[in-house]
Amino acid sequence: MSRKLICAAALLTALLPSWAAEWMTDIEAAKAKAAAENKAVLVDFTGSDWCGWCIRLRKQVLDTPAFETYAKDKFVLMEVDVPQNPKFDKELRARNEKLCEQYGVQGFPTIMVITPGGDAVGGFSGFLPNVTEAAKPLDAALATAALLRKAETQQGAEQLATLAQAYKSIPEAMQPNATALRQRIIALDPHDTTGLGHQQRLQLQRGELMKELSDATSREDALAAIDKALTTAEPENKPGMLQLKFQILLMSAQSLDDVNTAIATGREALDNDPAATPEARQKFDAVFANPEAVFERLQRMRTPKK
Repeated sequence: MSRKLICAAALLTALLPSWAAEWMTDIEAAKAKAAAENKAVLVDFTGSDWCGWCIRLRKQVLDTPAFETYAKDKFVLMEVDVPQNPKFDKELRARNEKLCEQYGVQGFPTIMVITPGGDAVGGFSGFLPNVTEAAKPLDAALATAALLRKAETQQGAEQLATLAQAYKSIPEAMQPNATALRQRIIALDPHDTTGLGHQQRLQLQRGELMKELSDATSREDALAAIDKALTTAEPENKPGMLQLKFQILLMSAQSLDDVNTAIATGREALDNDPAATPEARQKFDAVFANPEAVFERLQRMRTPKK
């Protein structure tokens, strides 16, 4: 090889980054590697061949030398891809879909930081334009992971306080993804001093009702599901459930009596809502002051235009 070619090759080697990003696809292997290297796992939940924002995030941020430099000593990288390509490995896709369900991923792209123990500790959803912006929520997630490591050295009330602090430090939009951490706190807190047990009951009630409503095949089924849920609903959930009932009653009203029943339910929803302002009540009363006119409007809405 000529001296010029040798020099060119040496120069090229010097210009290349010393660490090339490796995106793993096995969560257990990624967690084990993170534990061995004292890092966290950064998971890219993506639709690599159909999600435009996912593609832009990889191109402009995650696949850049600047991100590689930032992530090198902090993260083990993992991709959870759910593409449309029919040739994509079916077994891997099934595993990836299960991971999306496990971590409550609702949209792509979602970048999630996970500890070697499997706890989701933060990240972000959607597109961020550069490494500087992406690093802010990721660094915050690493700080939360540090709290979890601290909690491992503690016991009793001290441990519970640190775990609760870690959970509260997770962005509110990503707290639903931290199921394992939330369950651990609830198990350590029989008196529910953190309020997470109550919060979980609220979420479970809402989720169960939404499932019942999605399975309902008639107006009567939907109303029966709401009435059943109201018998055991926590006070915070009652206004929303009554509001749903009001909407179903109003939009399906076939008589003036049906309209009056709907209006009474709407007022009950306001009466059960401590956040309802006097202005909101006045507006409701003004809109529904004339039930006959309301019924006429509903009938006009249902009449096909010629």
